[in-house]
Amino acid sequence: MNIIFDIGNVLVRWDPVNIVRSVINAPGAVRVAELLFAHPDWHEIDRGALTIPEIIKRAVERTDIDEDIVAAIYHAVPASLTPIDESITLLKQLKQAGHGIYALSNMGHDNAAYLAKHAPFWDEFEGRVISAEVKLIKPDPAIYRYLLNENGLTNSECVFIDDSLANVQTAEQLGIRSIHFCSASQASMALKQFVTWQE
Repeated sequence: MNIIFDIGNVLVRWDPVNIVRSVINAPGAVRVAELLFAHPDWHEIDRGALTIPEIIKRAVERTDIDEDIVAAIYHAVPASLTPIDESITLLKQLKQAGHGIYALSNMGHDNAAYLAKHAPFWDEFEGRVISAEVKLIKPDPAIYRYLLNENGLTNSECVFIDDSLANVQTAEQLGIRSIHFCSASQASMALKQFVTWQE
């Protein structure tokens, strides 16, 4: 079986509010996180259509946040993507058991480059599709098909793990068995109906 992992909030932590608080530890962090990370511009970073300097400029123009703060927040993102140890252990157990390990993630170029250099699990994947590199983002069905086609995978021989219900639902519509990730232990239990491995 082939196991396809999302990365953010599955293999690494993704917490916009904490990212903001690491720069400005003050009331209003939730609002700032929404302004900077819930805006469509952030999805365009994931799509590879905007750069960090461009999104900083646009955020300063549309909000009341100082440029140096906006820049510091966006530049703090890569280092905030710390591994979730339990998930990495699960990934390595699955690989050791002979299952194919793949990644399908919405992620901008800068974050992917940081993880490629620092993440202990990055080289475990037999194939990776990063949204910014292919100019597609989940839940667009095209990015799932791209992963399958590029790696010669059959949908019925894959299990997809993602923390986004919308992304999981699209995968299931394409015939890919899926798990809505809440925790490593929950995902591990759910996986047992599809695959076997030694814990």
